[in-house]
Amino acid sequence: MAKEMELTSKTYKEIRVVPAGAMLSGEMELNQKTLGFYLTAFTTAMLALGQSATLITEAEIVQVVKNSSDVWVAGDPIFWLEATSNYTNIDDGSGYLVGKALQAASGGAVIGFIQFRDFYPVQRGHQIGTVQVPYKITSTFPDPIISLYAVSAVVGNIESMKVSTVLQGIGATGGRALFSLATEVALGGWANALKAITDFGVAGSVSGLGSALCAELILPSTGPSAGNYAPLEVELRVPNSAGLGAKTSFMHLEAQAVGGGTGLTLFQTSGYLMSINGVATQTDGVFEEINASGVTQFDAVLKISVDGVKYFIGLCDDKAFT
Repeated sequence: MAKEMELTSKTYKEIRVVPAGAMLSGEMELNQKTLGFYLTAFTTAMLALGQSATLITEAEIVQVVKNSSDVWVAGDPIFWLEATSNYTNIDDGSGYLVGKALQAASGGAVIGFIQFRDFYPVQRGHQIGTVQVPYKITSTFPDPIISLYAVSAVVGNIESMKVSTVLQGIGATGGRALFSLATEVALGGWANALKAITDFGVAGSVSGLGSALCAELILPSTGPSAGNYAPLEVELRVPNSAGLGAKTSFMHLEAQAVGGGTGLTLFQTSGYLMSINGVATQTDGVFEEINASGVTQFDAVLKISVDGVKYFIGLCDDKAFT
């Protein structure tokens, strides 16, 4: 097998391993769960003696043999193709992620320069565990797999974690951060795929609106020709043989008193079930005040859609339909 990699930087990390077979200087190998390339050659005679070789697992600048048809851009993720023993920036699922391109390389070029890092067994992004070999949380190690604790005294919009995805493929779907919870056993008092908490403590407050979860949808500036749009989608999937338990609904709302105090009474007296803003009265609009005469009539209505049919929920502003 031809020489594949050439170390050109002084900064690198190495380990001593026994290769799977004879290796030339610069050859790549997946040694158990470590990806690396050999700094020096290793013969079958050395293997018979049980000698070890130097395996480079991280390097600042490495020269590699690239696919001649690829066009590299600086910063591209680079994958090693074990079958053909070369490197590509095309992620087709068959290569091992080994680093990033340090500089551009044109089509036709057979040499590229990368920063080499051992990402195995993580081949696509950052991954902890797999479906076949998941990370197991036990009573001995009950801590969260990932913990992020941040504090900020900066006056401004603070985002301790940000997931940003730009979809550029026509007809693409998703673009989300997915939180999935699955079980085949009877769980306890609660189970959530995603939970958001905002705690105002003793003296905290907000000058505008505070919430635990915000769903925001920005419509296109030009009218879309098709599709349905809503900031919040609640989807209840019911199999044919599903049971509905004691109570199944699209939405569950519950106010709770903290510490057994009178807070719940305070909310029931002065709070609201729902706050709707930005929808001034308009004929056949989302909200419309009614001025028709009659013995019994509504003061206003809210417009909803049920299976595509328009309906109106009646409202009164004085607790009396007169």
